[in-house]
Formats: sequence, structure tokens, C-alpha cells
Amino acid sequence: MELRKRKKRRAVVYIGPSLKGLVKHTVFLSGDYTAPVKSLIEKYPNIAHLMVPVEGLQQARKDVNRKGHILNFYLTNLFKSKE
Repeated sequence: MELRKRKKRRAVVYIGPSLKGLVKHTVFLSGDYTAPVKSLIEKYPNIAHLMVPVEGLQQARKDVNRKGHILNFYLTNLFKSKE
């Protein structure tokens, strides 16, 4: 009998700014976004890059504010795209 490996679902947390329909530090099971959040991701694709594994939250919170880091790049571009 062959056992199937189950795909482990990782919880992610949003580290960007609070938006209408999405609050900073909201936790999701990976890929299980509400309809309003899916719409925001379609409108502002950088939001998807600001969803980080819960295990890495502490480091991601530091990195998102560090100039030159990719998370800071996504955050900056999110602010620019909202203007």
C-alpha cells in the first residue's frame, strides 16, 4: 500500500499596512484567503509577498523596515501603487 504524502499547510501572517479588508498581522492558513483579501491581492500583487510564514515573523518584521531588503521593496511598492 502506497502512502500519500500530505502537503503540509503552513500558516502565514500579513506584515504590510492595514488596508480595508486586511489588517496587519492577520494570520491565514496558506492559500485560504477570504474573498476581500483575494481581491486586494489581485489589485495589489505585492500583498502576496508580504505574507510570511508565522515561524519567520520576528525576522520578517525587522527585514520589512530594512532598506535594500526584498520585503522592504515590496512594502515600498505597495505604498506607491496605492497612491
